[in-house]
Formats: sequence, C-alpha cells, structure tokens
Amino acid sequence: MSINRKIFSSLRWRISFAYLILIGLGFIVTNISILKIFENRQLYEKQERFRAYAVQVAQVIAKDYASSDADIKANVIFTIEEMGNDIMYREGGQPTRILVLDKNGIVDFDSYNDLSEHGFLRRNLRNEYPIIDELLQGKNIDPTPLFIGNGFTKQKWVLYSYAPIAYQNQEIIGAVILSTSLSDIGEILEAMRSMLFRSSLIIIIVVIIVSFGISAYITRPIKSLTDVIRKMSQGHFGQRVKVRGGGEFRELGQAFNIMSEKLENLDRARNEFVSNASHELKTPLSAIKVLAESLIHMGGDVPDIYIEFLNDINKEIDRLNAIITDLLSLVQMDDNASLDQKEPVNLSELVDRTVRSLRVLAKKKDITLDTMIEPEVITMGDASKLQQAISNLVDNAIKYTPEGGRVMVDVYTGDDEAIVKVSDTGIGIPAEDIPHIFDRFFRVDKARSRDTGGTGLGLSITHKIILMHDGNIRVDSKEGRGSTFFVHLPLNSVEN
Repeated sequence: MSINRKIFSSLRWRISFAYLILIGLGFIVTNISILKIFENRQLYEKQERFRAYAVQVAQVIAKDYASSDADIKANVIFTIEEMGNDIMYREGGQPTRILVLDKNGIVDFDSYNDLSEHGFLRRNLRNEYPIIDELLQGKNIDPTPLFIGNGFTKQKWVLYSYAPIAYQNQEIIGAVILSTSLSDIGEILEAMRSMLFRSSLIIIIVVIIVSFGISAYITRPIKSLTDVIRKMSQGHFGQRVKVRGGGEFRELGQAFNIMSEKLENLDRARNEFVSNASHELKTPLSAIKVLAESLIHMGGDVPDIYIEFLNDINKEIDRLNAIITDLLSLVQMDDNASLDQKEPVNLSELVDRTVRSLRVLAKKKDITLDTMIEPEVITMGDASKLQQAISNLVDNAIKYTPEGGRVMVDVYTGDDEAIVKVSDTGIGIPAEDIPHIFDRFFRVDKARSRDTGGTGLGLSITHKIILMHDGNIRVDSKEGRGSTFFVHLPLNSVEN
C-alpha cells in the first residue's frame, strides 16, 4: 500500500496521469462529437431520400388512385409493392412499407398487404395521428424519426416520410406514408463506435508510453537532485548535481551545487574543530586523571571527603574521555563515509559474541538476555565496526530496561538482507522523540541518560556505521512498553 501511494504521489506519475486525463477527455468529447455529427448527417441524408421517395410514389400512383374504375384503382397495390421493393434494393436491403390513405385518413392500400387485426388496412390514422390532418391539407411535412416499442436501441426507431396525393386540379385526394427502420444507421454508428474505441485505445496506450517518457525526461533533473539530497541527508556532503540543459533546472542545479560546496566546507571546518578540540582536551584531561588517581591512592591520613571528591572527579574525567573518544570516532567516520575494504562478516557469530560479553551487565540488573540467532548469516563489511554498532544497541537496551525486564536479540534473513533485531521491555521512546534519536547528543531522558553514563553519541555512531555498510536502521517504540531496533544489512551469500 505504501509503495503504491509513493508511486502515485510522484511527480512523474502525476504528469503522466494529467496527460492521460486531458487526452482521454479530449478523445471522449471528440468521439461523441464525431458520432453525433455522423448520426445527424446520415439521418438528414436518409430523410431527404425518403422525402423524394414519398413524392415519387405519390406522383406515380396519383392517376390510378384518382380513377373511378375499381380495376384501375386496384393497380395501386401492385405499384406500391413494386416501388417498395425497388426502394429496399436502393437502400441496401432495408425494408420499406408504403401506406396509401384516402382524403379522410383511412388506409386504402398497404404494400405489406397485412390483413390482420393489427394491420393498417381500413384504419383511420387521422384519429390516431393529428399530423395526418396537416398532410391532407397539402402542407409539407418533414420526415420524422419516431421511437416505437421498448428499449433504447436504434433498431426501435422508424423513419416516417409523407407526401400528399394531388391530381390534375391539384385537389388533395389522399396521402402516401413511407416507413423504414433506422437500424442501418444504428449498425453504421455501432461499427464507427467500435472503430473509434479501438483506435482511441491504441492512441491512449501510445500516449501513456509517450507521457511516461516525457515525464521521465522532465523529472530526471528532479530525481537526480532528490538522490543527491538524500545522500547529503545521510552526511555525504561532497555530492554534486550534474548540470544539464538550460532554463530553471540549470539554475536550480547551479544554486544547489554552490550550497553543497558551502555545506561541505562548513562540515569540514566543523570536523577539524572537533578533532583539534578533542586532541587539545585529551592532554589536560589525562594529566588531571593521573593526578586524581595519585591522590586517591596516596597513603597517609587523608580526609574521606577528599577521597569522595576525587572519585567524583575521576568519574567525570572518564565520562569526558568517553565523549571525546566518541566524537573522534564520529569525525573519522564522517571523513570516511564509506568503507574502503569489506570482507565477509558472520553476523551470527558476531552477535553471539557481543551478547555474551554483555551478559554480566544484564545479570547485575536481573535482566533476562535471550537470543534467537539463525546460523551463518553473512554480510560484507568491517567486523569491528559492526560489533561496535550492535554492542551499542544491546548496551542501550540493558541500560534503559528496569530490573527484572527482558532484552531479546534476533538475527535472521529477509529478502536479500540480513536483519538484526534488538527489543526490550524498557521505558520506551515518546513518539515525538523518535525522529531525533540518531541526532548527536540527543537524549530522550537527560537525567536518566547521565545516570547511566551515556555520552549521547552511541546511537549516532551506530547509525553512521550502518549507513557505511549500505544498510539502514529503524525503531518501533511505545512509551512505557519498550523499544525494538531493526538493523538491515545487505546479505552476502558465501559457500561454507
């Protein structure tokens, strides 16, 4: 879920999605417009053709229909059947029905010759359709598509065309009605709809591919900048962005490189200061420690309070020496952000050895120290530094776990990675402090940390060591319930 959220929230995906939305909407609007225009055009052309057919039928049958001779008048049925077949042939096999009405609106002839009770013969359409009145008055009526039956398909639509029958003195003696299905237009539209859908789908796929390519090209400088910033956030200040192209991205890259250079100079100056200060402090501290120890072990009658004060001085000197040693260690690791030489390290043996060395400390506090170690878990790196990192984690777990508590150390493999898990039932870490626990000199509980003799640099050193090994470290913690640290390191397969 988090991976999907990260992907969909990326600038590259947003640009591609925006392209896709715009193109998709454009295609939808375009396709609807094309189909509507085509439908209207096809309907208009068919209306005009059937208007002409109706007029033609009316003209052809006018003489016979006006005849008082019943035999001659009967020829009308043969004429409209023949003309209906002719129209059907012209329209690609689309059946056409022809009705002939007298001047009262009663159907005299039906090209289908439907004599059933549901047929039109002898029905008075004037009563059913008011438009017949206008037709019999000689008015020009446009062909009209009408919906019949149930449903919404084009096959249910029928086109009606009208023409009055006039003879000699232009007296209206009847009317002709032609009806035909509009299913042919529906079929054409369906075929067009299918063609447009397929072509749109192909174009959209091409657009997706092209948009991803364009977005990748656009966001490449941003991704490069992000990668460099990520490395800098891990303490690698010597990073630079490759400045390509022109415009805003070039200016951004140049400005970033200037900032990076200044940060690198500041970091170098800081490291030099810490290193020089540490070396300068160690000398007088060593001298003070020697003098304090000499006074402590001096024979003779020395007041007890002197001994107490000197012991306190000796402890503080030891704490200062530990801080200075840790600072020097951090400075050395800052100067060497990566390991020059790596060798296979058996984490299983290393963790087991580290835990055994800390069992005495755990026993003093009546803390249960257990392990669950998968055999032969191998990584690449510096064994001494990794032992220092693991030792810091286990030592912290013991220090911040109340008497009678439990510390558990696990070593196992995941997906191409080695995992060391250190969990405890200690005081836990407040949620607001978790983002800062790897900061230098940061203490969750300053008073308690001083009591335990910590320097505030142990987790910073651990974090730095893990980064040097191309790994990462994270923590899950509940205040008052304990903490669990996870160390992830690249797994190295070695035949044993």
